[in-house]
Amino acid sequence: MSNITVTPRRIEIGADISDIDLSQPLSAEDFAALTDAFNKHRVLVFRDQNLSADQQVAFSEHFGALEDFPDPKDRADGHKTVLRVTNVDRATDRIKPVDDPGHKSFTLGTSDWHIDSSFRTLPSKASMLYAIEMPDEGGDTMFADTTLAYDALPDARKQELADLMVIHDFEETRRRHNLPPRPPEVRAVTPPARQPLVAQRAHDRRALFIGAHTAGIEGMDDGPGRALLDELKNFATQPQFTCRHAWAAGDMVMFDNICVMHKAMPYDLEGARRLLHRTTVVGEAPLEGVSAQ
Repeated sequence: MSNITVTPRRIEIGADISDIDLSQPLSAEDFAALTDAFNKHRVLVFRDQNLSADQQVAFSEHFGALEDFPDPKDRADGHKTVLRVTNVDRATDRIKPVDDPGHKSFTLGTSDWHIDSSFRTLPSKASMLYAIEMPDEGGDTMFADTTLAYDALPDARKQELADLMVIHDFEETRRRHNLPPRPPEVRAVTPPARQPLVAQRAHDRRALFIGAHTAGIEGMDDGPGRALLDELKNFATQPQFTCRHAWAAGDMVMFDNICVMHKAMPYDLEGARRLLHRTTVVGEAPLEGVSAQ
């Protein structure tokens, strides 16, 4: 029997997990308890951890294979499966210029509601974010549960959305803000992907698979398609569907990457350092849409 303590938050999304040291090997009992908590709460918060990149990888791999990140300059400690989520340049250890195109794209992308790796044919199951350096003010992360949002839609709206397919493209943020594209060899590793707007989940749950990587809806002109995607994003990010995490160094947050959008809140990009390490669990199969049921 696991000794882990799971404390649900006051809303339906999120739980605090205590009485566990993620740097240590995970027992079968603890893994079962965490899996159950993850399925129920979709966002898990672990405080006061002390993890190397190797230890974060070891913990994350309990839940499946990890994604490789295509751009070497964004990787942490030589790990192709650990992404530096940061405003700090790895080579110089200095805060990046805010007008650098790559950093500007990163900032614009992470500060908008998005789902990690939604542009991959196999969307990821989960992401783990581990905080190493955090600003004294700002830089919190908001999470929005799109299963709760979908459940709250009128039945007529659900029927309208059931068969729609969306193109997700990592280049969308750059295009939208007139920034130069990523290098061709990086773009080739993560081409656009076609995804159902409504994803069928286990236990008869459905989720809106949306966010900042959405480039358009198949069969719809750009204007109406973008208007619908923005409407759904605004609906899904109402307070009753969201929770906020105020970071401290040593926090690890694990979140569902099919039904949870997230975004970074503002902070002093020029004067405060913010560094997190992200690992992401590979999906097991393409998303199944409602129309396939």
